[in-house]
Formats: sequence, structure tokens, C-alpha cells
Amino acid sequence: MKDLKCGMKNCRYNKGYCCCAKEIDVNAETDCTTYSPDEEKSRSLFEAGSDFVKSDYSIDTNVLCGADCIFNRDGKCIANGITVMGQGNSDAACLTFIKN
Repeated sequence: MKDLKCGMKNCRYNKGYCCCAKEIDVNAETDCTTYSPDEEKSRSLFEAGSDFVKSDYSIDTNVLCGADCIFNRDGKCIANGITVMGQGNSDAACLTFIKN
């Protein structure tokens, strides 16, 4: 999946709001368990610094999914794209989730 938007600015895999991980895992609660805070980004002197990083749409990320979602086919996400953002008590959640 090349259209994987990530709103978690401090995640080590976030490059200009695009996920550059080779694979992510979305669990049954729709949390992105691959989310990993990057201490360097957290200590940045400029809050908007990550907003100016060049987007990387070349990564074809494999999305594993354990959620009861209409896009889940045999444990893999078949959506054209997903968005991951902080939501509720979760650090990173798939906002594209639609209950099956």
C-alpha cells in the first residue's frame, strides 16, 4: 500500500506524513502496533520541523490487520489507502477502519 498517511509526527517511520515502514501491524483494536516514537523528533527545537520533510510515496507498505473491518482479507488490509492518527486512549489508530 503506497497511500499510507500517518499523522503521528514523532513516529520514526513518518516521513512528511507518509509511512515509510516496510510493514505495519494493525491489531484487533485498530491500533498501529508498529508505531514507534523517535526521541530525536520529540526533542526537535522546531515543532513544525516534521511538516517540512519530503513525503516518500515510493514505499509499498504491507499492512497486516487483525481488526474486524471490511478491508481485512485473511489478515491483510485491502484498502486503497489508510490514515493512522492518534485517537482516544490509543497512541496510533487506523482511522480507515469500518466495522465488518
